[in-house]
Amino acid sequence: MSSSAEREAISSHAAALHASSLVIDGASFFLHGYNERIEQGGLTAAIFMVPMPQDDLPATVGRIREYYDIAGRDQRVEIAWNVDVIARCKREGKLAAIIGCQNSRFLGTELTNVEVFARLGMRVVQLTYNERNVVADGCLEPENAGLSFFGRKLVRELNACGIVVDLSHCGERSSLDAADASRHPVIFSHAGLRAMVDNPRTITDEQVRAVAATGGVIGVSSFPTFNWQGGPTRPSLDNYLDAIEHVIGLVGVDHVGMGTDHVVEPGGYPQWLRDYFAHQYDDYSPQKAAINARYRQVTAGISREDQLEGFGGIHDFPRVTDGLLARGYSDADVQKVLGGNFLLVFRTVWSDAPRLAAGV
Repeated sequence: MSSSAEREAISSHAAALHASSLVIDGASFFLHGYNERIEQGGLTAAIFMVPMPQDDLPATVGRIREYYDIAGRDQRVEIAWNVDVIARCKREGKLAAIIGCQNSRFLGTELTNVEVFARLGMRVVQLTYNERNVVADGCLEPENAGLSFFGRKLVRELNACGIVVDLSHCGERSSLDAADASRHPVIFSHAGLRAMVDNPRTITDEQVRAVAATGGVIGVSSFPTFNWQGGPTRPSLDNYLDAIEHVIGLVGVDHVGMGTDHVVEPGGYPQWLRDYFAHQYDDYSPQKAAINARYRQVTAGISREDQLEGFGGIHDFPRVTDGLLARGYSDADVQKVLGGNFLLVFRTVWSDAPRLAAGV
């Protein structure tokens, strides 16, 4: 495995464009503070999945408090209440931390909790994780039952409180129902593509089109097995760029972004959570078990901190800029993919919050 420093240098054009661009990661985890990888990647903002999918309401409040603690002790981190914070962080070389989540379980069945968490700074809510909850079916539920009656009410309340609806990990029918129910753009903060890899956690072209029809964005995930089609070598940056181009080919460049689904802090993934997810999800189907076994053979000795050949994680975001330019995309279109498209969704949704006071 070669480090970023040992790889071929990116072009001066790519370096300059990247340095001037807003760069937004649609899904990251375990922020401890501003670090070298954030700086190397030119990362402006990220949606951090702050509560764990299994957290209840008290645990969620505690997780959010931890992010305020981080921002309080690190002058290069700010909580992103609005898009003005993101713009200021770009100007001042800081990181805007967007508080998101990967399950709406913590809300219970009280819609008033949505406004409470909006006032705490939550700006993105994923409706469900892999399993079924009271809102919707997750992507691993075989019944694919879709959005519940309560789920439709929740989508409307999230709209009213200026919170972005995230469909990642939702079942196919759940995501289509939610896209139809929302009056605001919805997103997949992080998703692989079924057209590239057949996996219950990847999304179909129909789901891509449904989200784009709302004005939303698909954050294409750089998660390794979502970019690997079973060959004898590990997936690469080129595979990731192929996935981004697939979305562009389906719905245009205005509806694609990046969602690494990866830690922002080296070594930040706690072992207890690795153990929990391994027990719950690692081999959720015979197909997944077989894929995992083959992938471990192909990537023997590769650190879990490294995602793709040529793209180890957020520190390699400039290589995405370089790769898109090399494929003929204009500066303006590359900037949309890097973060401009997500920013437009945030501006649209966050600025329209009739349930909140004007000062929030």
